[in-house]
Amino acid sequence: MMIVAMMAMGCTSSQKRKPVFEMPRSAVGDSTIYGLVCDGTNDSILVYLSDPYDGSDPDTLSILEAYKAHKVFGLLRVGDKLAMLRDTADTSRVNMVVVTQDLLGQWCRKMLPKLRRKPGMEGISEEAVLAQLPDSIQQLLKQEKEYGFSLKIDSAALPIGFQLNISSENEDNPLVYDRVKLYRQWCINNGKLLLTEAYTDSLGVQRAVATDTAELVLLARDSLVLRIAGEEQGFYRKADSEE
Repeated sequence: MMIVAMMAMGCTSSQKRKPVFEMPRSAVGDSTIYGLVCDGTNDSILVYLSDPYDGSDPDTLSILEAYKAHKVFGLLRVGDKLAMLRDTADTSRVNMVVVTQDLLGQWCRKMLPKLRRKPGMEGISEEAVLAQLPDSIQQLLKQEKEYGFSLKIDSAALPIGFQLNISSENEDNPLVYDRVKLYRQWCINNGKLLLTEAYTDSLGVQRAVATDTAELVLLARDSLVLRIAGEEQGFYRKADSEE
């Protein structure tokens, strides 16, 4: 309790903030530094306490170059948690900062269905196939569906819209949707957002399937842009029913 009180004294704010959460500790080969934003932080300097707190006074690093390079993701508020990469050539400054609490929440995008290509459609153009479809199916092709993921505390994640995969696997359905990733875990590693797909086995244990490495392009109040496998994907923040 004393440690918590000292941290609160060192980094206080009257602004409403999202709940504080624990980030996973750095893995082997990960140079991410975790901290807590302190009073005195501005566009030129970053004042922070180490996280977990080790009893030391707040440290100060230059953040100006990171701002110029558009490598500050999220809004720095006193008391918020962050993940950062220190400049290896000049340890007095940071190369990248991610306000990890700004990543929390539901991130969604819209997706249009595609027409399922069945055997015998080879050589037939998309326009010709569409012209033969009833109006009801053509209208369905124009209806967007929402999908994405929710980033939770303790590095947990939940997929949004994963039920769309059921219709995609039904061969009788004339429409097909892109596969929705079933993300269950997330973390920051060397400035990248790692999103891990997993499933729950018969014993209730989560088993990792694959991990997508996402490069942060933009993190704003209501917008998130990630670059995954060379492709930029934009998401909007959806109001969380739990908030």
